[in-house]
Amino acid sequence: MLRLQKVRKSGLTFAPEAGTQRLRDVINKNVTEEEILTTCATAFSGGWSNVKLYFMLGLPTETDEDVLGIAELAYKIIRVWKETASNKKRGLSINLSTAYFVPKPFTPFQWVEQISPEEYLRRVHLLKDAIRSKSIDYRYHEADLSRLEAVLARGDRRLGAVLEQAVENGARLDGWDEYFDYDAWLRAFDACGVDPADYCRRYDVDEVLPWDMISVGVSRGFFRKEYEKACRGETTPDCRQGCNGCGANRLGREGKCDE
Repeated sequence: MLRLQKVRKSGLTFAPEAGTQRLRDVINKNVTEEEILTTCATAFSGGWSNVKLYFMLGLPTETDEDVLGIAELAYKIIRVWKETASNKKRGLSINLSTAYFVPKPFTPFQWVEQISPEEYLRRVHLLKDAIRSKSIDYRYHEADLSRLEAVLARGDRRLGAVLEQAVENGARLDGWDEYFDYDAWLRAFDACGVDPADYCRRYDVDEVLPWDMISVGVSRGFFRKEYEKACRGETTPDCRQGCNGCGANRLGREGKCDE
């Protein structure tokens, strides 16, 4: 910290992902609230006054208590700043951002549903109403792009025609907000007779998935085991602390299959 004080101080960025320890354990974040607050205290005592916090809404098993926990964590950081800041003249700035959780293939959450856009926005406003401090600037990601991301991430061969139709409808440079046209995509789904909600639903753990023919090295059985542990709130140690037998390292040190 003493060395960093000699250079220009930029903002500190943290990605707790979830507002409560219970939910951080569910997603296996392996970061505690104490670690976050201790790091902030060290930074504030060194003269830092800008913090960026990234969270996700719609994580599996998330409750309203977890959503409100995001605001509570932000207020705890404010209290830490008041107790430890070496320079209070500049004031504290917390940039808090939430994203719409997208379940992805080849993860323990590849089977879970994505909450509806309406439910996502309800949680956004629940959190927004809980934030009253002028030190906190809350911004959230729009739902449409994340909804489309979920569809494309878990899509099957039927989406080939949808992609072609979307291009014909004028879809271009969709990674930039100013060019993204969700209506063009909705018209494409409608023209091809494809319901995007089909790809955002909950999949059965024994169901054949569109991406099952692709091998990423990690076994499906490991993902299922991790999903079951997540539902119980059990964490898995970092792979650097020891092999967890995911299947990526197919031959262990003794020549035995880790699967």
